[in-house]
Amino acid sequence: MSYDLNSYFQLGMDSEATPQNSLVMNTIRTPVDVQSGRSGLSKVTFKVPKVGLITGDSMISLQFIQDQSASSNVTPNFINGALGCIERCRITIDNKVLTDLERPSMLETPKMYSRNTENEVAQFQYKFLGNQFQSKCNVVTGSEEFNPEKTRYFVDPDQTQDSQTVVRNRVSNEAGSHVYGIHLKNLGAEFLENESLPVFLLGAREMIIELFFYKDCREYLVPTSGTLAADDYAINYPNVELVTTHIQLPDDVQANEIANLGSNPLSYPLLDNYLVKGTLTTPAINTKLQSKVYRINAQNRELHKLLMVHQVIGSNIESDQRVVANQKALSLGDVELQIKSNGLNLYERPVVNQSLIYQQTTLAHNGMALKLPYGAFSVNNRVNEIPQSTQHLYTEYRGTQHYLAVDFANGNGGVFGGGSVQKQAMEIDYSITPRVAADPVQPTVQVDSDFYLTVSKMLTIGAKSVDISF
Repeated sequence: MSYDLNSYFQLGMDSEATPQNSLVMNTIRTPVDVQSGRSGLSKVTFKVPKVGLITGDSMISLQFIQDQSASSNVTPNFINGALGCIERCRITIDNKVLTDLERPSMLETPKMYSRNTENEVAQFQYKFLGNQFQSKCNVVTGSEEFNPEKTRYFVDPDQTQDSQTVVRNRVSNEAGSHVYGIHLKNLGAEFLENESLPVFLLGAREMIIELFFYKDCREYLVPTSGTLAADDYAINYPNVELVTTHIQLPDDVQANEIANLGSNPLSYPLLDNYLVKGTLTTPAINTKLQSKVYRINAQNRELHKLLMVHQVIGSNIESDQRVVANQKALSLGDVELQIKSNGLNLYERPVVNQSLIYQQTTLAHNGMALKLPYGAFSVNNRVNEIPQSTQHLYTEYRGTQHYLAVDFANGNGGVFGGGSVQKQAMEIDYSITPRVAADPVQPTVQVDSDFYLTVSKMLTIGAKSVDISF
């Protein structure tokens, strides 16, 4: 778009001295259709207001309430909070899919903890999401532990027992439960973080956001004592809201830009994420799995990043998880990895060093290391060499945040031209050797293997049509 926002927006002290009245930050609340909140449904649909440019500060506000349970000693999980309740987010423009992402929390958690430390995440995101993961080193034993002093958890002096409670962010009835905010940029619309989308150009065409929520509250909530049933708590569907933040443009500027669409359609390049699913059954303890080869057909798409996550299958969800709920990226032991892209091996030889496995995730996040403790990321053959805490909350999160990302960017930068175009099906040769029988369970278990692909996409808005292509 030819319009330059710098003419209407000034940063710094100058903004207060000479405010630009032609640009207004406007927050609009669109209540959910009450039909979407009927009992048994888990889908909510919004129409996005077509005002100016929609920004990355736009969010979904929601609340958890008691349903079947009489106890309120329950709180959002500590690793990503309310974000874990979203099962799928789908955004369409003129009935064409702009982004469709399942389980976005698994993609956003490593981004969150790569860009910021645990303490920064807790400070920046706590008000919005209710996540508050904090760890520490025991100065006596040298072991890694959960740090309840910096969280809302109150524990007994002997932290080896399953005894804790919370007084803040406790889920209760509508009047007593906290309202959380989940940004659209954390639900697959990451492109809004880089450049606002000019929705005023859509005219009579609609931009629709569809949200699917988990019906099983154990996906995102943790009981501080006892167990939790799938339907004990629920989303307060009638009160789910879309809160959009827009940059308003002068009427004459909008009119000129709309008139220009006939001869000069708007091109909006963006990075999209989507999920490819697989399965894996692990071998016996200390037994190497014969290579499992996953084939992913990303032909003719420009790939920037690949994220691999192993998750608990639905029938194995824990009812008494105290820290991360079912927001788990399981560590299954020692990893061996080789990837064939465009017919060539990505690595000269298979990667077997676990430090190099960790380094792959760092490279895929622009050199920013995953700022989660070692015990949360990996439980491998070194488990007997590293002091292991007997703290109960440590065992609850141990080996549950193993995010393996691979960078496919070529160093050129940009949405198009910065990735690697896949000319044929990609092959991921993956092998693991389970090392521990509990916390987490590694041997002889079936897990879901999820692959998140980040690819280039182009949105073109014309006077009479909207096109979305790769």
